[in-house]
Amino acid sequence: MASTSTIGTSTGGKDLKIIHLSTNRTAGKKTLWFDGGLHAREWVTTPTVTYIADTLLRGYGTNSDATQLLDNFDVIVCPIINVDGVDFTWAEDGDRMWRKTRSENSRDRCVGTDPCRNFDYEWAGAGASGNECSDTYYGPSAASEPEVQAVQNYVCGHNDTIQLYINFHSYSQLWLSPWGYTNDLPKDYTQQNDGSAVAVKAVLDTHGKVYEYGATSDTIYPASGIAADYAYGQCGIKYSYTVELRDTGRYGFLLPPEEIIPSGEEMFAGVVALANYIKANP
Repeated sequence: MASTSTIGTSTGGKDLKIIHLSTNRTAGKKTLWFDGGLHAREWVTTPTVTYIADTLLRGYGTNSDATQLLDNFDVIVCPIINVDGVDFTWAEDGDRMWRKTRSENSRDRCVGTDPCRNFDYEWAGAGASGNECSDTYYGPSAASEPEVQAVQNYVCGHNDTIQLYINFHSYSQLWLSPWGYTNDLPKDYTQQNDGSAVAVKAVLDTHGKVYEYGATSDTIYPASGIAADYAYGQCGIKYSYTVELRDTGRYGFLLPPEEIIPSGEEMFAGVVALANYIKANP
């Protein structure tokens, strides 16, 4: 039911891998995509998406939610997009709070590009910086980062089957829909927002965590060149979201390990509820 493949390589030559879950790869089912590790310091995103994959695999045939979801959809999980950046946060000589990629910049003053300002949709706009030393540096050109190129190529290359795209981040407990680059609302906002409402209700019912929801630019801040805007605006995937995981600031990026499993549990409940909504409202 599970296979892995490599969809690209990082600046440092490391494989960018995905896990594809399916009960029948020839059935032509729609696909749900979940990724983590786009911002290096946001460690909880990776175990959260792998928890979803693990629960689906172990629970198929015994857990009704896991069984129903995989009977209706295929699932792709990309645990770490920014593999060089994440490795740097773990390195002995690294920086636990590193956010960006590890690519060299032209003037060599500062390393890295913010991969979630580098997607080739409304690139270099609001909420992104042209200063290569900034944490929100949008890069020398749109999709300059090979990690971003790999995700773009795969997601848009499979936009006929991918029906849900979620780019997981931390922290703030938010379920965000397009747009990030503007305060204008997209034509599909009502259904996108209704899907968010269904998901955050399921999250709340799991461990009582409150997630706010709404359009990215209105709910958190303007941000251009982000993954969810690209998936929706360029690839046409209606249900595209940015989810900011636990917590709301007490621990921030340094979330205690005991919060990993509960985060996975509530996100699993959220994506199951959202998948059911999408099935009824394609």
